[in-house]
Amino acid sequence: MRLLGLLLCVSIRARPWQLARCRGPKQVKYSAAWLAARDLLHSLPESYLNTSRLTKPGTMMEAASFLLLERAPQTTKTRDLLDFYVEHLSWYERRLLVATKGDRTPLAYARRVLRETLSAMPHRNQRHLDAVAVMPYYAAGRGQGPSSIDMRGVYLNATISSIRSALTNNIVVAVENARDLAFVETCCGALGDVLYLPNIKPNKLGAATVIAAHRLVTGTQLQHALLYSRDGARAKRWDANAELGYVGSRRAHSHGTPPAFWTKAKYVYYTESDQLLRVRASKALATMALGADPTKALLLPHRVVPLPTPQDFPGAPPELLATDELRFNGGWPAAPLNAARDACCFPSDSHACEHAHVQPLDALRTSTRLLRADGFSLVPGEGNFLRMEFRACAHESGGGGRACA
Repeated sequence: MRLLGLLLCVSIRARPWQLARCRGPKQVKYSAAWLAARDLLHSLPESYLNTSRLTKPGTMMEAASFLLLERAPQTTKTRDLLDFYVEHLSWYERRLLVATKGDRTPLAYARRVLRETLSAMPHRNQRHLDAVAVMPYYAAGRGQGPSSIDMRGVYLNATISSIRSALTNNIVVAVENARDLAFVETCCGALGDVLYLPNIKPNKLGAATVIAAHRLVTGTQLQHALLYSRDGARAKRWDANAELGYVGSRRAHSHGTPPAFWTKAKYVYYTESDQLLRVRASKALATMALGADPTKALLLPHRVVPLPTPQDFPGAPPELLATDELRFNGGWPAAPLNAARDACCFPSDSHACEHAHVQPLDALRTSTRLLRADGFSLVPGEGNFLRMEFRACAHESGGGGRACA
């Protein structure tokens, strides 16, 4: 068994990594997550990642990715989906809302099962990357999108657990208010830092997280940063009238200096707080994708969606199992997934990156199988999940050590 493990490790390290160069608009590349070398953030001037962006109407949560995509000319994804992807948890809950039509009893049952599934989910421990991982979190007073407040906390905990296992222990959560800060300091184990970013609208928190991280990575002070009126004519200090009396790093506020990883870590990983991270051999992958020109390169994970199936709910009330959503998904054949050893290859770079190759879900169900692992059934590909159209990858059991054709 030990020899088999050594041979597997050697094959993974020596594998022929393949990257797809992604072109086209930033909206198509978007994954709500990215991995960059620290050098890329150092290359971005403060005039670009400026707090004035936090008053612009178009600065939504997606801006945390768009700001980097606009300035990174070498954007890549992996040709093998399983090399680097995230599982979008709140989309699963959205499909539960569709299935139950908001009926409280079956929806409460389904959410309870989802919490239990995520709590019991195993995460494969891997060699860590010299990185800091940062994510925004907002739940004060209401859930965000389709998710309840309670489920947002569950997703945050699961996201952090996946990052601790696969990437780094240097994990930072950014919040907008004192209530969320108190929650994240106790919910999810010891964090590397917490960013307190008050006096902004919640939908600006993603962009604010990247702006604050940029200041900390480059060693620039944040506490004297200004927030501007929409017309730019007036400004006030970011920490003016803040509930906790400061802005930025919680550890710097408590101990006088921010954690050393902010200026020392070689890589920065950003994600939204409802995405499980799956990555294979992160150090080798980051070196290949970002090492040649770290001031210009950005590596994006594939964003994969899990679908609820009857298999997820063995004791479900009949009204849940009889819904169109679960009957449709239950009729989709599934294949067991070994995320460490299998492959799911896109046939070309454009298939890995561009929506031109999408198929509607009905067509995809006749030509592919769902990938079943760790309690979820995943659509084998990536795409526009709001329109339920996806670019398919070809699953091959045990094919993870070979190059995609």
